[in-house]
Amino acid sequence: MSAGTGPGPGSDPGTAPRPGSHPGTAPGPRPGAPPARAGAPPGPDPGPSGPGAGSDVRFVAERVLNSVREDIGRADAKAAILLSGAVAALAVAFSRNELPLPAAGPAAAVVTAGLLLCAAGVLMLVGVILPRTRTGADTTFLRDLSVGTPADELLARLRESGEDVVRWLVGQAQVHGAVLAAKYRWLRMGVCSLTLGALLVLFGELW
Repeated sequence: MSAGTGPGPGSDPGTAPRPGSHPGTAPGPRPGAPPARAGAPPGPDPGPSGPGAGSDVRFVAERVLNSVREDIGRADAKAAILLSGAVAALAVAFSRNELPLPAAGPAAAVVTAGLLLCAAGVLMLVGVILPRTRTGADTTFLRDLSVGTPADELLARLRESGEDVVRWLVGQAQVHGAVLAAKYRWLRMGVCSLTLGALLVLFGELW
């Protein structure tokens, strides 16, 4: 037998090359196995596409709605404090024996304009505290509840809202945001009116 013949029966089968393989080459990865490389950089984050993404969005929507509601309460509290102070100041001014108006002349006109501005500021602060029932009445079910809508229609609308709770929460936040913007707008106007009126009254009294 020549030296170029294959291994005999007594040779080690582990040292024999496999059919179709080349000596000295490492075996390739198995089909379906992920490539395992030491020190390889991690792949890109797939992002919040898992089951918890919807719960995170709902949590944020609830937080936004709660924040807007808290801001509405703060605006009402500020307006109530300013209204109490303004009414008390006007009551003290008019409870004296003489009216806080000069006899005549430009000073009387200035004091009168100041008092009118103070009265307008008080009315604006009252407008801040008053509830706004027409803003988003359809979205908040307020109109349906106030006009006596049948229970079946209310249940149908509640089911529709329950199918997409996040969208309903966002709609509620938009309605409350519009109410908050109106309250703060009237609050700023009322404070400016009261401040300007008080300055005019003081200037007219010192004239």
